[in-house]
Amino acid sequence: MIKSLLLGAALGLAMTMPTQAAEPAPPPAFRVVPTTASLRPAIELGSGAGAEQWEAFVDQVSVRNVTGAALYPVLPPPGRRNGRAVIVVPGGGYRFVSIDSEGFRVAEALAADGYAAFVLKYRTVATARDIPAYLADTMKLFANLGKGELADHPPAVEDLATALAHVRSHAADWQVDPARIGVIGFSAGSRTAIRLIETSPEAAGRLNSIALLYPPMTQPVKSGPRPPLFLAIAADDPLFQQGKLTLLSGWLNESPKVEFHLYAGGSHGFGMRPNGNTSDLWIGQYLAWLRRH
Repeated sequence: MIKSLLLGAALGLAMTMPTQAAEPAPPPAFRVVPTTASLRPAIELGSGAGAEQWEAFVDQVSVRNVTGAALYPVLPPPGRRNGRAVIVVPGGGYRFVSIDSEGFRVAEALAADGYAAFVLKYRTVATARDIPAYLADTMKLFANLGKGELADHPPAVEDLATALAHVRSHAADWQVDPARIGVIGFSAGSRTAIRLIETSPEAAGRLNSIALLYPPMTQPVKSGPRPPLFLAIAADDPLFQQGKLTLLSGWLNESPKVEFHLYAGGSHGFGMRPNGNTSDLWIGQYLAWLRRH
């Protein structure tokens, strides 16, 4: 899905690039949007010197060149609080944070079900500030999806650990039980959650649950605790075709507390964007599972 959207934007870029212009025009699928910090209260987890870029791509908001992490609380309506919390870690190949489809929309569904949700905007790798150059570089990355391994990005893991510590230490402010906090990660966000388990077992050991949406499937989680796991991926996702059931089998060797959904279609990055496949049902299935843990 991400690769097809990037391809569409690249085609749009080629069609809109003037022959004599000093600077190429961005594709019509792309538009710059103001930072949502003024619309959604943010909890700053670190300071950064760079100016992050918020953009809408085919009406999906993302943010890149993030140098200072932040948490965006999305809280349940009055009378709906269940005393539990989930930190949402979007994907984006560490080049951007898919903060809408894999962030705010997920958090809103969680909040509607009674959970205090927190969207993590973690630090990303530096990308070209020029949109055409950024698109070209990102196209190369996603063209190789499932053909290699995404490089680790320790700052994102550090930001997740900081986010967990912050939510736990301020749990009373949101009427949350600090022993009932979970994490849901998407793609690179799921890789971040896996690395947290492996490198910060004390922090991860206190997780009430963990959900991995279309994670890297090539290798098992090497060490660390095994909280109850929800794992969902599509059979036509290059990451599933690359690693099949390797990650799942390794987890099952350590713990039977696993809910696994393999969808026939949906490709990579389906998030909260309906695509006409049964992968559209994942959020309801995740919430139903979460209520029992």
